[in-house]
Amino acid sequence: MKNQIIIDAVIKKIDDDLDSIDIDRIITYSGFSYFHFHRLFVSYVGETIAQYIKRLRLERAAYAIRYKGKSMTDAAMDAGYSTPSAFNKAFKDFFGCSPGEHKKTNNRPKEYVMIEPIRVEVIDDIKVYSVRHVGEYNKIGDAYGILFSWAYKNKIKNKKNIMEKNTFSYGIYYDDPNVTCADKLRSDACINNTDDSVELEDSITKNVIKGGKYAVFLHVGEYSKLQDIYNIIFSSYIKRNDIQLADLPIFEKYLNRNPKRTKPENLRTEIYIPIV
Repeated sequence: MKNQIIIDAVIKKIDDDLDSIDIDRIITYSGFSYFHFHRLFVSYVGETIAQYIKRLRLERAAYAIRYKGKSMTDAAMDAGYSTPSAFNKAFKDFFGCSPGEHKKTNNRPKEYVMIEPIRVEVIDDIKVYSVRHVGEYNKIGDAYGILFSWAYKNKIKNKKNIMEKNTFSYGIYYDDPNVTCADKLRSDACINNTDDSVELEDSITKNVIKGGKYAVFLHVGEYSKLQDIYNIIFSSYIKRNDIQLADLPIFEKYLNRNPKRTKPENLRTEIYIPIV
């Protein structure tokens, strides 16, 4: 389990500093030897660290081109390519189409209702405890199971399996399912941190939901319908209003203190879209 904790810390460091990450420094940070680090990273992550970094940068570039209107030249520079031609080749090898073709594609529904945020607000950092999940977003339940079991033992949840006052669960979602393969999607199951003295264990880590400006949408209903709501948000509010997205992950706040005892149609979820 110690190796898993170290690899998780390495992945978080890469995610937080994707633009300027140095592989040799990462290996030093891990405490593993050069030889053992690469074998362990592949065994836990399923790809080499170089492949992992390249994939994240290309996926981020694809997102920026498609949703943020970023130019091909700027996207190439942000992804670490010195020339657009090198970027175009890497992009086509990875996604099977050129950046220009990717920009023209649209998997969003052609018919939709306009959806507006319930508010736009600037929030402070939110300290959270989290468990990383890699894979389909709708299978993040196992990560919440680990987190909630630990929370119950540490009295963050009470005997009725209900969140204590001022404690909410959150989900941080780092990737676009329209871009990233389902088995590579990164997300964090979270509970806000109200007590720094609580002892961590195994896969529980401290994390931060970054403060900033967010457009907040309310979804009432089943969690399984959330992806449809995202499609509508991006097709209507973001696209029609030419909203500029900030370089922060989307996150969700779950307002029901006991979701398992709540009827699916009464589940309430706030969706926070980071904007400039």
